[in-house]
Amino acid sequence: MIQVKGIKKSFHETEVLKNISFDVKKGEVVVIIGPSGSGKSTLLRMINFLEMPDEGDVIIDNKQIHFDRKSKKHKNDADICSLRADASMVFQNFNLFEHKTALGNVIEGPTIVRKMKKDQATQRAMELFKKVGLEGKENQYPHELSGGQKQRVAIARALAMQPKVILFDEPTSALDPELVGEVLAVMKQLAEEGMTMIIVTHEMGFAKEVGDTVIFMDGGYIVESGPPKQLFEQPKSERLQQFLSRYSHVG
Repeated sequence: MIQVKGIKKSFHETEVLKNISFDVKKGEVVVIIGPSGSGKSTLLRMINFLEMPDEGDVIIDNKQIHFDRKSKKHKNDADICSLRADASMVFQNFNLFEHKTALGNVIEGPTIVRKMKKDQATQRAMELFKKVGLEGKENQYPHELSGGQKQRVAIARALAMQPKVILFDEPTSALDPELVGEVLAVMKQLAEEGMTMIIVTHEMGFAKEVGDTVIFMDGGYIVESGPPKQLFEQPKSERLQQFLSRYSHVG
């Protein structure tokens, strides 16, 4: 369903992604873990084309874009816009439009990108507010919402695009601890419903419970990947063992 093949990326002289390849099956939840600065968030931004790879291929549902240093694609290319619509992103800091209501945020993409009629987009949005537990909040502005509510609006916004995959970039790291659970609960529900997801997170318990595949990244490489039970209980690499020792409470 999704293939990332040979992705490389440098910023100036620093190589941040070093030949990254992995596949995601339809309905699979892939969780990416690793220390800060290991390239996790940059990788997600490549799949959504917020950053352009220097080399490699991104394939979503048989649509493929090839990158190389000599012939870089541009953000306004129609094929990139099409693929970006299929890979919705949920950001660490919500990235909501502050001047729009929760409803306005959710219907923006479907009406502009998907060319959906406003009344149809609104009906769909109201269903999504119910799904993420925000009934009655649709006319509130972001500054009137808690961090957990903002992130659930962001998830509703992502779902409104009817994407093939949702990319979550550390969706709970900006939240107060007591608000983390309400966002993770929505994500667990999506996983149970078969939504294809790629999740960058530091929530090890969540990764172990919800992930079908866990990828451990360090230094721009995929060091180890496999089922959660294997990675958490029988890590092969010394680097992963060191990383997990910080999360010894994960049972």
